[in-house]
Amino acid sequence: MTFRGLPPLASLRAFEATARLSSFKAAAAELFVTPTAISHQIRQLEAHLGVRVLDRTPRSVSLTADGRRLYEATVSAFDGILRVADDLRHGQRGQQLTLSSTTAFLSHWLVPRLGQIQALFPELDLRLHASDAVVPLRQGAVDIAIRYGKGPFAGVAATPLAADRYAPVCSPGLHIRSAGDLRRARLIHIDGRTAPLPLPDWERWCAQAGITGVDTGSGLRFTDGMHAIQAAIAGNGVVLVSVVLVADALAEGLLAMPFEQTLAGDAYHFVCAPELDSRADVVRLRDWFLETMDAASPRLRPHK
Repeated sequence: MTFRGLPPLASLRAFEATARLSSFKAAAAELFVTPTAISHQIRQLEAHLGVRVLDRTPRSVSLTADGRRLYEATVSAFDGILRVADDLRHGQRGQQLTLSSTTAFLSHWLVPRLGQIQALFPELDLRLHASDAVVPLRQGAVDIAIRYGKGPFAGVAATPLAADRYAPVCSPGLHIRSAGDLRRARLIHIDGRTAPLPLPDWERWCAQAGITGVDTGSGLRFTDGMHAIQAAIAGNGVVLVSVVLVADALAEGLLAMPFEQTLAGDAYHFVCAPELDSRADVVRLRDWFLETMDAASPRLRPHK
């Protein structure tokens, strides 16, 4: 195997941090370099690949379609290196679990909390599998998953974690506070949603909020929720999204939720292969998900 075709490691580190933090300045602070050095590394990476991986605006950066593919691969590779390095430092291999969920949930909710998991469960070798399709669960392959839906789910042990809701969010810099502001704002749409039903769209939200005069068919359209959220953070409009997925961005002030009206969604569930339901490390991880998600969203009662 040859590694001569790989981009420089420094440029990949700069890219991963910039994509995760949506900021050259924040990435520079994390890596103890200057924003100019980060920008240079990104240009070097794009020159090496021959494609753009980031779209820059004066206020923020966002992933291109090619950049998203590279980001997912880079996160997976770096996580793998960290796990092996930790095993080597401790002279042992931890308990291994592979967790599957959607790209959006992993990127927006779980990846920012990996540090908590590693600190609380240093013996756990957690491997992430991103898939927007439902994958079969079995011990030794994909062991556990965070699934989104109404439940129950056949053939697995499932625990409801948190109910979801959808709300308009936008950059605080847009200063949207009223129905009049919304009528003048650009709407951001996410096409291709298949859940929850009925679909959370602007027409439904405006009807429930009692807001008229909004052109609910106009605005920016994305087929990927991650890109839509990044566009909202960059100040490009107002998007109707899962409050669970943008909880961190709201807490950090990157996004604001100007209206109280929400649309009900489905729910997030912790599911595992039936033979793992009582295994100690799975139970501890499930309890952590319950406690952490419950801090921001109401917990559901188990299905009867």
